[in-house]
Amino acid sequence: MKPVRGMGGEVDPISREAIRATVAAQLGCAAAEVADHDNLIQLGLNSIRMMALAGRWRQRGADVTFAQLAASPTIDSWHALLTADEMRTTAEPLAAQLPEPPAQEAPFPLAPMQHAYWVGRSDKQELGGVAAHLYVEFDGAGIDPGRLERAVSDLVARHPMLRTRFLPDGTQQTMLRPGGPVFGVVDLRGHSSDTLEPTLAELRHRKTHQHLEIEDGQVIDITLTQYDQDRTRLHLDVDMLACDAMSYRVVVSDLAELYCGSTTPDLSYSYRRYRTERHEDRAARERDRHWWQQRLPEMPGAPGLPTNPIGNRTDSQRTIRYDHWLAPEAKQRLIAGAHARGITPAMALAAVFADTIGGWSAQSRFMLNVPLFQREPVHPDIDRVVGDFTSSVLLEVDVTENMSIAQRACAIQRSMYESGSHAAYSGLEVLRDLGRYRGKQVLAPVVFTSALDLGELFTDRVVETFGEPVWIISQGPQVLLDAQVTEVRGGLLLNWDVRESAFPPGLVATMFANFTEVVERLAAGDPGWDAEAAVRLPTAQAKLRGAMNVTDGPLSGRCLHQGFFEHAAATPDAPAVIWGVADEVGTWSYRELEKHCLAVAGALHALDVRPGDAVAVQLPRGRDQVLAVLGVLAVGATYVPIGFDQPAARRAKLLQTGDVVAALTVEGEDVGAAIPCLSIDAARNFPEPLVKPAFPDTGEIAYVLFTSGSTGLPKGVEVPHSAAMNTIDTVNEWFGVGSNDRALALSAIEFDLSVYDIFGMFSVGGALVVVDAGQPYAAHTWVELLRCHRVSILNCVPSLLDMILEQGGDRLGDSMRAIIVGGDWVGADLPRRVARQIPGCRFAGLGGATETSIHHTMCEVVGEPPAHWATVPFGIPLRNVRCRIVAPSGRDCPDWVAGELWVGGANVAAGYRNDVQRTADRFVEHDGIRWYKTGDIARYWPDGTIEFLGRADNQVQIRGYRVELGEVESALRTVRGVRHAVAAVVGTTAPKLVAAIAGDPDAVGDVTVAVANLLPDYMIPRRTVFFEQIPLTANGKLDRRAVTALLEPRATDHENGTARNDVEAALAGIVADVLGVDSVGVQDDFLALGGDSLLATTVVARVRDWLDIDHAVVSDLFASRTVAGFAERLGAREAQRGTPERLPIIARHYLEVAALTDTEVLAEG
Repeated sequence: MKPVRGMGGEVDPISREAIRATVAAQLGCAAAEVADHDNLIQLGLNSIRMMALAGRWRQRGADVTFAQLAASPTIDSWHALLTADEMRTTAEPLAAQLPEPPAQEAPFPLAPMQHAYWVGRSDKQELGGVAAHLYVEFDGAGIDPGRLERAVSDLVARHPMLRTRFLPDGTQQTMLRPGGPVFGVVDLRGHSSDTLEPTLAELRHRKTHQHLEIEDGQVIDITLTQYDQDRTRLHLDVDMLACDAMSYRVVVSDLAELYCGSTTPDLSYSYRRYRTERHEDRAARERDRHWWQQRLPEMPGAPGLPTNPIGNRTDSQRTIRYDHWLAPEAKQRLIAGAHARGITPAMALAAVFADTIGGWSAQSRFMLNVPLFQREPVHPDIDRVVGDFTSSVLLEVDVTENMSIAQRACAIQRSMYESGSHAAYSGLEVLRDLGRYRGKQVLAPVVFTSALDLGELFTDRVVETFGEPVWIISQGPQVLLDAQVTEVRGGLLLNWDVRESAFPPGLVATMFANFTEVVERLAAGDPGWDAEAAVRLPTAQAKLRGAMNVTDGPLSGRCLHQGFFEHAAATPDAPAVIWGVADEVGTWSYRELEKHCLAVAGALHALDVRPGDAVAVQLPRGRDQVLAVLGVLAVGATYVPIGFDQPAARRAKLLQTGDVVAALTVEGEDVGAAIPCLSIDAARNFPEPLVKPAFPDTGEIAYVLFTSGSTGLPKGVEVPHSAAMNTIDTVNEWFGVGSNDRALALSAIEFDLSVYDIFGMFSVGGALVVVDAGQPYAAHTWVELLRCHRVSILNCVPSLLDMILEQGGDRLGDSMRAIIVGGDWVGADLPRRVARQIPGCRFAGLGGATETSIHHTMCEVVGEPPAHWATVPFGIPLRNVRCRIVAPSGRDCPDWVAGELWVGGANVAAGYRNDVQRTADRFVEHDGIRWYKTGDIARYWPDGTIEFLGRADNQVQIRGYRVELGEVESALRTVRGVRHAVAAVVGTTAPKLVAAIAGDPDAVGDVTVAVANLLPDYMIPRRTVFFEQIPLTANGKLDRRAVTALLEPRATDHENGTARNDVEAALAGIVADVLGVDSVGVQDDFLALGGDSLLATTVVARVRDWLDIDHAVVSDLFASRTVAGFAERLGAREAQRGTPERLPIIARHYLEVAALTDTEVLAEG
């Protein structure tokens, strides 16, 4: 056995029996009950106790860490660890028994957590404007106000931190007495219940969200409310700047003891001494800093929980509590179940919490903020001292893999032990470094706090004296959700304190119900531990989705072209295709079009085209395209539309992939492949028309449409007749489309909206109005056609509708009765404009994909769209269609949670032409249903509506954050005057988020300011460029590639970061020096450079000292976050004092001194 140095310098052997006795005392059992090889965690030793033991042995000179103890928790292993040669240290022991120095008035530094709380009180901070405090109400009887007041006075005198003020320079100062009142009485005796309850409710609300006057030393607020029948309510509020969770127990317990007249031993140690005398282990801190630095590139962010846009958060600082009490018997079963598996109860509950958060998070990897209670045992009185001894550790969680709850808890425990072993470098410091690495302030707003084994929150004496706790709530800055586990009344109080308005309605309540349900299952016995940890879709949500997906209905059983020939027989003289305006109007009747298309079919048959063969249609836009498509289908073949202006290389690839055997084109056009080409003019006049059309089985492929692929190679989507007809029949039935309707065909035939244009009309005997090859493809042409031919149905992409509304103004007439928009984001402004310009016209946004046969969902907008809509949602599934929103793990996402949209049912395409692998990847079977994985990111609303959020392949990384460009664009479109928006990322070495907008330049204000209330800072475009018209693709969609190319050179412009005057130059030098960087631009974000509350305090202290600015405060720096803004605030305050010239003069002198070398400074002296 080797010796180690003790606290007083004497040799203090750590014997095996001494270790056993110490552990047994922690466990509350006899030493004989602890064997050498027993797993101490299974015996009940938890993380907090292991941390305390590590601290105790470090004080005795052993260089031992919590992680080392946790790695092998047995007496035998610990004895070997503590007596190893390398574990000995020659560090000087800390003084433990020195008397308290008399001077207590000198300010002393804030602890890191205190700094975070202090700065977070400012509403200039993200998720700030909140005081960190714990507020409790006790309902009792018979409390004497005078006696309680004396007890409060004694309590404040006993604990210096309860009379400590917090100064503007980021320090704290203990006073002889509080600067303001700490106790009051509210007399409500004689009040009726009609006035009593509202008064108590108002008092509760005010105290729940109050900010104590910490600058004056008010950190505790105790109020006694008296009402009839000698009943009382004690209101106790303590600011966590002065008091952590362990200290809170001391405060409440001491108050009860003092009220009851019990003798409490004097304290001979203080928090001030702990903060000022404690020696930091610099080697351990540097070692842990290095460990975290290595992890920065791969560290996940905060959980991607669904949140409301900042601008939509009413009363954003309001916190509500969800709580659940686990009875003592259930608590014991939970503890026993955890210990039996070598898991601490805290880690078991952390695992359930992590899985719950993961079930509602858009990311399966995320970090949780876990507070640590770390009182180094430097003095016998330390456990009775009130102060903030907390630190934090960032716990990385990965719930990607499905596993049992026990397995998840083991994984969480390993991760916690690993991270906790590097806690000498705190979580706050890691967040600062992570912010510097990502170029943006990083928060960890989801917190898990375990106070297990700290003992009962309220002792029996407290409850006997003051009554039962009836209201407990805490708040904290820069926190969205704080989950806490506390021992109360012999059981466990599980509670979540939540920023209510940050989350969609009902979300947190559903999450908390899931959390408590799983905890109760664990407490019920063994089966719960082995159950899959994955979050199950809540029963009510599963039931509603099941009902929304019961869309079964009849299938027409017709081929795509069958309706045309039926109406050609029934109403041969009805118009089928119309083109031109005024004197240039032309028409094909059903009879004429049938004649032409059978001739085309005959010509193809003569070329040996047979049913099932693929025929390319490569023609200019106009009526001949319609004829060609019908002719190909009439021969029983599959049509493959190819853009007339396609490059030769891509055209050749499409022909090859499509297995094309013939092509319909214009005279003299060479498709560039060794296949027969047929001129449409020759085919129309072919002398041997097909006698009758062929109608293949509806499962046969009607058309193959090529879409761009993520690999750069086009994908040929094979769509059966039955799938396309399901969409067409559903939409026609929904809007009552019939033979009197006319539709305007704006979409190119290689775009799937054209399928509805053509066959939606022909299936009911309606007419199709086309923009012929000789007419300009422009908005004025479309408006003329709409008016001239009294078009009643319009089916197009949003950008084309926008152009029509803009061009048409009040001249669009009254013929249109239904507008169907899809293929891109549908802005909520479109239905509003339609309602104004075309009263009575129905409007619907449809979600779709080529692989789901045009459309799969529909949302008809009835009346004024809700104000919070930026875009029209996808809506609900069409007939015979089902939808799922699926997480990466394969689970169904709960309401509000984003996932990939899967579509199943009659609309699903057959697959990709000649691409087995891609077909297998995107078309999958699950629960006996064939699904198409759309790649669309969407989410369910509680009413069953599906909201489209963007494309999975439209996500980018900006400064470490995953950004959905569609969400940025959606926010931009809410700005008054903006009609179109495209977000893009430009630059390679330092990617920047930029945006292009189009709309009314006179109406558009400051876009950045407008979207700041809707998006977090990292999602706000660094530059927004106004265009008169955003480029469109051939299909009428916004051309993102073209916009990115246009934005790239403009993004290279940047605002000058050079100091414009001496004050800015001086401040930039001070900030750079504190941050440890070479230089700082005056427009650089302090937080993005890695600044935090501690560094801000250092900056301000130097500014006050070196520039003689006694009014500089930390909030000045956080309010502006740039050197330029900081300088402006300081200058304005100097001007208010009547000394505007003083600061520039001092700054100039400072710069002169700062430019000198050390040698020059000495020489000057």
